Amino acid sequence: LNCHKICICASNIVSCSKMNLSDVPLHIPSYTVVLDLSYNELKRLKSEWTPDRLPNLHNLLVSHNEMTFLSSEAFVNVKHLRYLDLSSNQLRQLDEFVFEPLVNLEVLLLYNNRITTIDRAAFITMINLQKLYLSQNQISRFPTELIKDKSRLDKLSLLDISSNRVAVLPIDELRNLPAYIKNGLYFHSNPLHCNCDLYTLLAHWYIRNLNSAVDFKDDYTCVLPGPQKTQVPAFDLSSDYMNCSTFKEEEEEAFLEQSLLLRCDTKHRNMFKTWTLPGNVPVIAGTNQTAKVSNDGNLLVNPVKTDDSGTYTCFATSEAFNETIYIVLKVYNFTMHRSG
Repeated sequence: LNCHKICICASNIVSCSKMNLSDVPLHIPSYTVVLDLSYNELKRLKSEWTPDRLPNLHNLLVSHNEMTFLSSEAFVNVKHLRYLDLSSNQLRQLDEFVFEPLVNLEVLLLYNNRITTIDRAAFITMINLQKLYLSQNQISRFPTELIKDKSRLDKLSLLDISSNRVAVLPIDELRNLPAYIKNGLYFHSNPLHCNCDLYTLLAHWYIRNLNSAVDFKDDYTCVLPGPQKTQVPAFDLSSDYMNCSTFKEEEEEAFLEQSLLLRCDTKHRNMFKTWTLPGNVPVIAGTNQTAKVSNDGNLLVNPVKTDDSGTYTCFATSEAFNETIYIVLKVYNFTMHRSG
């Protein structure tokens, strides 16, 4: 590689951006940590684009090219990538094995392509993936496998599938997700079918102050039933269009003597959680309280008593975030199986 003619080399950064390249330069130095190939005329990323292993390469930038093809072996020699930018190209599909070697990847940018098809196993090996950007493509199927309980990527905290062609959402799957996944799940600017389940879902997320609903509230629209295909704001379905019931947070309900788990479902992971009982009584380990904080920060009340009714508060803290969650509990004055 000629660092004076083709690219610019700054210690372990190799920048070949805006060089009108139609092929990747040969003999990229093995010490390269960042390789920038953006704003060129690359059309394909073949298996031999780097015949030598690049064990130190962590960032690969290939945005704003003309790529239509990724070889299934394109990333075999760059297995230690953590950041891959393939945005603003002309990719049309993501095959099963294309990302298989990238077990260390944390951020993958695929927005502003022409992707219509995503193989259900395309991301299955990417166990460290944290952020996946798929917006501004032509995707019509919501990739449920990325969020489903048994197949989801454990570290994924941001999935952006906004500005595509998704019409139907897996509402039940979305409703049951942990808050830290909902917080970073963006699906605005899609031709979603209007229904009250969609409104209830979004209204709940908005009340919970989840970023995905709050930041893009005005961009959530849906298509009304009927031949006109009228597009309306999804948050207006409660009054103006479909008369959906106005959403309110429901109370938790319990019966005498049962065992009850109250979840501190936070927007962020790995937070330290403490609780107070009705009357602002702190939950303290080692006391004779019937409420105890579990290892995962949820609150176990066992057995439930009549005077357990009221508002429970979870205080969640970390170095960067603070969050407070309130849960209102209503206890019925009889057991689940017999009268009190």
